Amino acid sequence: MSVRNGVAVAAVILLAGMVAACSVLMHGDGPGGVAGDGGAQPLATSTAVPTARVVSRFPQYRLDLVLEPEGRLLVGSQQVTIPNHTGVDLQEVVFRLYPNLPQYQGRMSVGDVWVDGKRSRSVLRAEDTSLAIQLEHPLTPETEIIVELTYEIAIPEPETGYVLFGISQGIWSVPDGYAILAVHDGSSWREDIAPAHGDAVFAEAALYDVTLTLPENLALAATGSVVSETVQANGQRTRRIVGGPLREFAWLGSGDYQVAETTAYGKRLRSFFLPGDDAAGQASLTIAAAALRSYQDVFGPYPFGEMVVAEAPLLHFGMEYPGLNLIGLDLYRDQRAQLEDRVVHEVAHQWWYAQVGNDQVNTPWLDEGLAEYSMAVYYRQVSGEAQANTLINQRWLVPYQVAVENGYDAVVNQPSSAFSWEYEVIVYAKAALFFDALQRELGNETFQSVLQHYLDLYRWKIATPEDLMQVAESVSGRDLDDLYNRWILSKQQ
Repeated sequence: MSVRNGVAVAAVILLAGMVAACSVLMHGDGPGGVAGDGGAQPLATSTAVPTARVVSRFPQYRLDLVLEPEGRLLVGSQQVTIPNHTGVDLQEVVFRLYPNLPQYQGRMSVGDVWVDGKRSRSVLRAEDTSLAIQLEHPLTPETEIIVELTYEIAIPEPETGYVLFGISQGIWSVPDGYAILAVHDGSSWREDIAPAHGDAVFAEAALYDVTLTLPENLALAATGSVVSETVQANGQRTRRIVGGPLREFAWLGSGDYQVAETTAYGKRLRSFFLPGDDAAGQASLTIAAAALRSYQDVFGPYPFGEMVVAEAPLLHFGMEYPGLNLIGLDLYRDQRAQLEDRVVHEVAHQWWYAQVGNDQVNTPWLDEGLAEYSMAVYYRQVSGEAQANTLINQRWLVPYQVAVENGYDAVVNQPSSAFSWEYEVIVYAKAALFFDALQRELGNETFQSVLQHYLDLYRWKIATPEDLMQVAESVSGRDLDDLYNRWILSKQQ
């Protein structure tokens, strides 16, 4: 992801070219904007869970989403099969309602909720960004339940600026427009609220089967793959989209999108761009294809059948979703000099976030630092060592040295809420310098093996910094505490 925060003018100038690459209620009659009418019924497919059922490795989502553009509403229902792999009994299950975040500026109102076909009670908490559903009986380890719910989401319409969630400049951008199962860490459900400058979503990988209905004229860029579509008499187009494992589902739609297409290593790549941005749209496609080849050669396979790069109303920033890379429209226009950097950073997240997950709210450096480091891998392979060194010096080292000289150095291993304007220089640049130092310490061949093993061991899981270092020390046979303490756990005075 690429952030969009800045406070001190002098600091912003120094860093501008740097990174940026990311109430109790009973449904039907309670407070908090709840929309149930008391007469709705659970989805026809809802059944009780047999005791001998084989428990899925991943949660399974079935989403039915309909966009009502005149009212800027997304109307949805969903069914989620939730396996309990936590090792503890669960008294509740928790979903995150990310459209209710202040930085999303939407409003998600939940209607009726059922658990295994029975209506259930729930509470809104974490500033209405969490929905906790009470269970009649504890969900024991290695069993599963089916939760169903309905909702409406009001979609904002800012005219300009950074618009990750909303409609702006002819583009509907709707990531996380549904209830996402929160992560349970074995002790509690994680309900952290991220600041605007950090990534908001922390989610387990899951399987998705989505029915999405949009106006017929909207070209669609989305996570997953469209397996069927039908055009209705009312001018709506309904697509069925499947994918997985995916950490989240996101989609963009525009009647103005143009599309270019290519292939790389047997994968289908498409670039979605606005009229007049054809050259940059084609360039984004070429860069994404080169990055896919580079990262697959060094780290391991790209896991999805498709990859999308889409022009989005994100100024000159970017954002990653599984198989979907959003690139700010300013990068297609007056800031095209930064286009390649943004694309290769976001594509790197298809390995470090989409495959190997981490807590992006509390340990954001783990995926952001690796995505930054991966850019050097790309430039070495595509443009040569000199270009990689330019990246290291100008994008990481110089901004970090400025931070040190001005007393802004900080410990890397902190939540995103611990930072403000210096988030980029510490979480991106300093973390990338750690990985560069680790590569120099171990040698390219050994460090490449470390990353390959890390990917293999934690693909579709959630890794911690301790997991990464355990892999690095196991593969290399080296004690790396000093290096880790210097770069990640310490700051220069």
